[in-house]
Amino acid sequence: MLRNRLLFTQNAKSINLAGIAPSPNSRAKGNVNFCTKPKAKLAAILPALLVAFTASFASGNAFSATATYNDHAQTIADTKVKDEERFTVIAHRGASGYLPEHTLEAATLAFSLRPDFIEQDVVITKDDIPVVLHDIHLETVTNVEDVFPARHRGDGRYYARDFTLEELRQLRVHERANSDGKQVFKDRYRGTHANFKVATLNEHFELISELNRQFGTSVGVYPEVKSPAFHIKEGVDASKIVVDALNAYGFGGESGNSYLQCFDFNEVKRVRETLGYKGKVVMLIGENDWGESDTDYNWLRTQEGMQQVALYADGIGPWLGHLLDNEAMTQGKIEAAAWIAYAHENNLTIHPYTYRHDALPAGMSSEQVLEVLDKVVGADGVFTDHLVPVLRWREKLN
Repeated sequence: MLRNRLLFTQNAKSINLAGIAPSPNSRAKGNVNFCTKPKAKLAAILPALLVAFTASFASGNAFSATATYNDHAQTIADTKVKDEERFTVIAHRGASGYLPEHTLEAATLAFSLRPDFIEQDVVITKDDIPVVLHDIHLETVTNVEDVFPARHRGDGRYYARDFTLEELRQLRVHERANSDGKQVFKDRYRGTHANFKVATLNEHFELISELNRQFGTSVGVYPEVKSPAFHIKEGVDASKIVVDALNAYGFGGESGNSYLQCFDFNEVKRVRETLGYKGKVVMLIGENDWGESDTDYNWLRTQEGMQQVALYADGIGPWLGHLLDNEAMTQGKIEAAAWIAYAHENNLTIHPYTYRHDALPAGMSSEQVLEVLDKVVGADGVFTDHLVPVLRWREKLN
């Protein structure tokens, strides 16, 4: 995830589900368009279609021809268990919509809001310690350029792998910034005095374990192995380190309250076959030009691809831009993309990324967006930067 993932932003020519276009200097899980080649008229009609969808659903009437979801999605909605927990809420990088991502403070705030899972992206330091950072690079979320100005590689980037944990502790973590230094989400945390720090994976797991113990709760963890091929070239097995940590804190194994996620299909297979991991695994799905791995994500989104994924993974984490049928929307309909049916056929859990309350499409409410994910796509949950609106919406499902 080397892009800043904004959810559902809209401009005159496109409807974005994740906002900022991918660039070499900004990184996040999903800058996305609902449409690969969006049209202005589609951008104009989507909010209206979703308003109609929500109104129809609320009234209990069948969806009109103006905006109808497909029969497969209707079946999914009808057969789902009607309880609050049926829609899983995952704190994306902790409570990252409110505090700097992946800090212990963001994880603590997320826990207090009671999601089902808290996500940790994992990279490995020079001294082989797993730390929780969304990127293998440091400059987008820390002041590394000020503290260690000469420690970049030939490409100008500062790699976490080139620093020991002690050195990383000298950095301050701040809100995600673009290459020009401007905050990506301008209305998020603006404070300058709090001293947020890079934390280890063990610290995150310990924090959540101890809070669960004291409050009698069962909030799970959802780590992602970042750029495993990069780490292997650097001489370290990131997946094994993460698996060992999951097992050490009781989150691993078949009964563990966790998901292990990765963008690299070969690595997902290796986690199962070579490492023998028995816990739940999610195959993340992005775009081929993001540079996440050598995986062909276009092939994954085929019937054969989903069948292969199901041999090794329990679920998928698709990008929001892949979820809806673009052609159907040009005809005034809201339908799931055809490949979503293949995921359902193979009983794969679907956890799309990423809902962001500060990047909704113009004219749309958070409820309308979430209803589409639930009723049209048949998603089983969602990654979100903003837990409050998603949890409030889920409460209404009862």
